[in-house]
Amino acid sequence: MNRIGDYEGNLLNHIEALYRPGERDLALALVEALGCSVSDTGFSGDGPESFLAIHPNPADPDIRNNAFYISPMRPEQQALEASLARLASDDEELRAALEGYRGAARTLPFGVSHFGLRYASEDALVAAVDKVRETLSERLGGRLHVRVFDPRQGERSGAQVVQAFVYQDVIVSGSFTYGQLIELQGQPH
Repeated sequence: MNRIGDYEGNLLNHIEALYRPGERDLALALVEALGCSVSDTGFSGDGPESFLAIHPNPADPDIRNNAFYISPMRPEQQALEASLARLASDDEELRAALEGYRGAARTLPFGVSHFGLRYASEDALVAAVDKVRETLSERLGGRLHVRVFDPRQGERSGAQVVQAFVYQDVIVSGSFTYGQLIELQGQPH
């Protein structure tokens, strides 16, 4: 099997993530730093920008399989996010709960909602982590946090793989208020 589209079983088809209006270039920088390639789907829904298919395997640019999509956040979600931000700024308990959640996502991400990308090797994973840090840390500041777990170093890990959790709020499949974890996995040497 050279292309995931040739696989005859059931598969997870896709995830759709969003970016904030005006942050398309930043979203592209993030997915490219993760080692993914990008295809324009040509579909724009009801908005001005087309949906982009993100390919974890650049050698297989099928927009229907083994892809996730990014598109701009709709006005309805913008209104909801603005309301959540106002509520959090006015409500100390909510603000503390959000900070607790964000802290857990940054430090102990196991059990925090995320999606994962698998790399062909540990070296490919390390290269992606390095590129994310090198190209985005300065631009994103506190909006980006990367935590690597290596079971050979005695670190807690859910499997015998090296795991890197990228916590950010550039592309999310839920609320920007919570942020989004993306797990990167690679098998150790």
